[in-house]
Amino acid sequence: MRQRNTCPEAPDLLVASGVTKRYGANVALAPTDFAVAAGEAVAVLGENGAGKSTLARILTGALRPDAGTITVAGHGVTLGSPRDALRRGIALIPQELAQVPQLTVAENIMLNRLPGRYGLTSTQGIEAAAADLMRRLGLWVEPSAPMARLGVSDQQVVEIVKALGRDSRVLILDEPTAALTEDEATRLYRVLDAQRAQGIGVVVISHHLEQVTRFADRLDVFRDGSRVLSALPSSTTPSGLIAHMIGSRGAPAGPARSRPTAGPVVLDVADWSVPGRPGLVDVALQVRQGEVLGVYGIRGSGAGLLAETLGGRRRDVRGTVTIDHLPPAVLTSPGAAIRAGISYVPADRKRDGLVLGQPIRTSAAMLVLRRITRWGVLRAEAESAVARSYAGRFRLRHASLGQPVGQLSGGNQQKVLLTSRLAADPRVLVAHEPTRGVDVGARHEIHEALRALSDAGTAVLVVTSDVEEVVDVSDRVVVIRDGRVVAELVGDAITQDNAVHHAAA
Repeated sequence: MRQRNTCPEAPDLLVASGVTKRYGANVALAPTDFAVAAGEAVAVLGENGAGKSTLARILTGALRPDAGTITVAGHGVTLGSPRDALRRGIALIPQELAQVPQLTVAENIMLNRLPGRYGLTSTQGIEAAAADLMRRLGLWVEPSAPMARLGVSDQQVVEIVKALGRDSRVLILDEPTAALTEDEATRLYRVLDAQRAQGIGVVVISHHLEQVTRFADRLDVFRDGSRVLSALPSSTTPSGLIAHMIGSRGAPAGPARSRPTAGPVVLDVADWSVPGRPGLVDVALQVRQGEVLGVYGIRGSGAGLLAETLGGRRRDVRGTVTIDHLPPAVLTSPGAAIRAGISYVPADRKRDGLVLGQPIRTSAAMLVLRRITRWGVLRAEAESAVARSYAGRFRLRHASLGQPVGQLSGGNQQKVLLTSRLAADPRVLVAHEPTRGVDVGARHEIHEALRALSDAGTAVLVVTSDVEEVVDVSDRVVVIRDGRVVAELVGDAITQDNAVHHAAA
């Protein structure tokens, strides 16, 4: 790997002093100082919700801080939008790349600044301008190639060219290698190294500890909205970084919950594969009656894709799913998953799980309408009975069952979502990020409900990128990285540091 930037006199390109962001009583980012110098690479590490994305959004103008100052090239600035940041030479390359797949590489690179005169341009002119820019930068992707046909690593290169073509001096990349193979990640870091040699400052937000330790000059670790460590890679270790990322929560909170031995296998997944990146490669797992199996993985690991496929949301999945020793099921639609006995709780309740304008009672019973209708007429009392039976179990805080779901807090919306899935009496519950965006009290109540459900005999699969959650709620933990199962944790081995170590190796 290349020589690290150790030049102490390199000028700071971007400096944030005391930047802070609060949402009511919640501190998303405590007063934080952060800087990146010309030619320097800084890795920003931390769990989901640690504050690193908030910092990135502030530095790129997507979010205004409540306090603090930002200096670019020695001048104090106010970044009111991403466009302001771009004008100041700061570019964000997000994990979800902002590209137009129907256009060519050249058209994407030159988007919003097409070459020409008198408002006229040409395909040849666009491709020539893009090619000239890539040659000057020492980067190359065929200008005429359709974006939709590129691999993810080439798409990343196109994004870097777009940013540098706008005279960006600081590149901030969010999880740039989450969907890349190891070889593609190595290539990307070589590209970034070449730009650093030209004085570009690079900030990489990542969970991949081994990759960024090899690449970065400095490692900044965030936890609970604060920067808790700033260190040279040579002065720390992966286990030390993990300890700072999770803090005192790394130690087990106490003995595992006492429970009877799990029963027979209810869900048996074999050779489960999905093409693409992120994808899944020959995933195999079993969930037993009365067991909470936790599946943990960072964003882009394939863990979330596993949850979606078990919910019937991908038609290109291969492999077999056997439930209760019945003939293998084909889960190529949500209806097929429901018929097989699987209820899927999606990660985004507002987009995929609820109709916010509907009354609570309607949302709670949406998946069991056939059961509560007679001759095609909905039985209102039966609908309300479904909602009432779970409102008490979940301690739902509401004015009435006729209250629109959108008027509830996030935690109570999540309880209504769970109610709608449990009303179907599933053999298997697949809960994808079941406590995302809820407060601590609601989180505890939802975890209690999942445990009670497993104790009553349902097989529960919790798929989450929240390491604290997977350790708190699971009887057994499977870790997924790069689309494969890389570890299984049982008993005393179920700790946050073990889970993070396997997920980020």
